[in-house]
Amino acid sequence: MTSPLQRALAAFQPRRTFPYDRVLNWFPGHMAKGLRVIQSKLSSTDLVIEVRDARIPVTSINPRFERLVGRKNRIVVYNKVDLADPTLTDLFRTALQKRQKVNVSYHLASTYDASNMRKLLELAGSKGAELHSLTALVVGMPNVGKSSLINALRNVGTRRGKAAKTGAQAGVTRSVASVVKVYEEPPIYLIDTPGVMPPHIPSPEAGIKIALTGGMRDHLADEQVIADYLLFQLNLHSRFEYASWAKTPDLMPTNDIHILLDSIARRIGAIHTGGEPDHTAAARFWIKQYREGKLGRMTLDEVRLADTPVVETESRRQEKKRSKLEKRKQARKDGTVSVP
Repeated sequence: MTSPLQRALAAFQPRRTFPYDRVLNWFPGHMAKGLRVIQSKLSSTDLVIEVRDARIPVTSINPRFERLVGRKNRIVVYNKVDLADPTLTDLFRTALQKRQKVNVSYHLASTYDASNMRKLLELAGSKGAELHSLTALVVGMPNVGKSSLINALRNVGTRRGKAAKTGAQAGVTRSVASVVKVYEEPPIYLIDTPGVMPPHIPSPEAGIKIALTGGMRDHLADEQVIADYLLFQLNLHSRFEYASWAKTPDLMPTNDIHILLDSIARRIGAIHTGGEPDHTAAARFWIKQYREGKLGRMTLDEVRLADTPVVETESRRQEKKRSKLEKRKQARKDGTVSVP
């Protein structure tokens, strides 16, 4: 026999779409410079380690890296697997392997697992078996965990402490760092690089996913919008445990972010003078819970995205310029007046 709460949960209808049309782009000057330096370093390195976020395994692919790296040996590391849905992580890896080239290997990584880090060191070493030493360039989008990965590998491989600076916010590494030795025999050296975003994010939802996982500064997307997208995803995946955690009305899930933020604000004591709940503080707390894995392991990308080719997109300005050039070319071909 089902309880009233179970019947109410069964009747709950989550939102199926998340209306959002703002395209988020974040490509500051240090990223453009970092991209140029990465390109200049490629010829003097033996291997590229590209780090992606296992929670957004497709969205965290930067098409610019695909073009830059070309045929060079590469290990694609899906980091933060301890925060992602394990079933979906395996499905994504299988789907992406079918699409990639023979010079690419894959590794599912958790920097908290020493045996996992040893396996990655062995994989990297196998890429330079004929070399006396190996130097690898570590690339990826912001906050996918490049510096944490380097520190974990160094700790396991050399028993030494932290070498690369880390932080919870995107954009901690702003320049190409010095060479870090992470293994003694054979010697393996890693070069940390700045997190580089695609100059143009392909869709509004891709931008929100990157923001939710910490890949760009929160204020660029608006904390309450990010919080609402997290609520949307949890409901879509039938992850309703948050309702009892946040003490929502009747301990029921909700599609209304304001109801949830009211409940969270009261739970954590984030109340303005006069008794109004502080929604911004509540949203920040809510987002932090997800990033730390306290709301469960959840992957934001859908499996079907793994079969979609990742291409570099244009900004609206570039698209308009290209369209105008094509019209001029066609006008000359037709012998008509050129488009202004």
